[in-house]
Amino acid sequence: MTGFSRIAFVCQRALPCHRARVAHLSRTVRPLRIEVVLVEVASEDTSYGGFPPAATSGDGYAGQTCFPGHSYHDLAARRVLRVVESSLRGIAPDVVFAPATAFPEGMAAVSYRLRSESKVVMMDDAWQATDQRGYLTRAVKRLIHKNVDAVFVPAPSHRAYFERLGFPEQRIVFGVDAIDNDWFASNAEVARASGGYWQGSLGLPARYFLFVGRFLPRKGLKSLVEAYRLYCSQRVETPWALVLVGSGTEAEEIRALLGDIGTVVFAGAKFGPELCACYGLASALVVPSLSDPWALVVNEAAASGLPLLVSTGCGSARTLVREGENGWTFTPGDAEGLAALMARMNSLPKGALEALGRRSREIVADWGLERFARGALEAAQIPRRPPAGLLSDFLTRRWKGRVRRT
Repeated sequence: MTGFSRIAFVCQRALPCHRARVAHLSRTVRPLRIEVVLVEVASEDTSYGGFPPAATSGDGYAGQTCFPGHSYHDLAARRVLRVVESSLRGIAPDVVFAPATAFPEGMAAVSYRLRSESKVVMMDDAWQATDQRGYLTRAVKRLIHKNVDAVFVPAPSHRAYFERLGFPEQRIVFGVDAIDNDWFASNAEVARASGGYWQGSLGLPARYFLFVGRFLPRKGLKSLVEAYRLYCSQRVETPWALVLVGSGTEAEEIRALLGDIGTVVFAGAKFGPELCACYGLASALVVPSLSDPWALVVNEAAASGLPLLVSTGCGSARTLVREGENGWTFTPGDAEGLAALMARMNSLPKGALEALGRRSREIVADWGLERFARGALEAAQIPRRPPAGLLSDFLTRRWKGRVRRT
């Protein structure tokens, strides 16, 4: 019925979200006798270095790491392409899901397709707000994409961008940026039930706005600092604290900018139950990104039952935030607008905040692992594209991708 028996998923590093998606897909296709293999490029990187290492193989799927013990960002693009393509030849999948063609592992999948009868599905969450490349680069992309059979993107909000990059509507599928909603929801509830323990263990305040992410310029932390300063100056009756979960290059600068504003907790990087406790005990999530392809923290917080304040610079804002229903959006860098929304959120009674949180769970329920598995199967069954032509094949063979920080 499906026309294929083995699927390979390629990722820079097998993070918990990747493993959860692949495991769920594997359970879904097991009755169809379809094998799923997870191919991790490297076991370390500089973008998500804090995540604890984990086995590549898991619940019902096989896996391998091309560069065990290496950091992805220390590798040369040409070497990544060569080794990943060699791994794919050894696995011999019928369908390969891989990152965008901007990356060498994405181009390795396309190169493997040119030398086999396989199909390639590009997984990407870029959109017009995150693409700063010029006309020539986009034109080359469109030619290379003629050798890509489908694209797996987060939601319909991203469709127009990928149509401009050469993918007809029938080759665009939704649901790639999914998380295990049930896992976050249940762990957040456990944390709420034992809140006193986690507050003491992690040093969490009674009421707080929560930021989760890397401390990088594009994450908008400076505008969040200014917004929090303005919010605290508005003589809010009982101002909430601000908890910052994460680490990165801007950490010391952000500390200096905050000074003695309000109550601010630098919680450091958190994972697993500790991260869920931060979500479960928070009053609301704030995502101030200037530019973000999607921002999975919005999914995680919504699944945890939180009200949301999310910048429109995030790709997820257009899908997971409904104005006035589960939170509000604001313009990237607009500290005054964010401060007003923080004060507005703070002024809501407990029952209204809980209603916003319940609505967050209802909205994100449509974007969980089931949506990912359904979308992956739909993408895998899209027919292989016809021959792309000499120019497209030439560019595909010449372009190796770049090792990039995300």
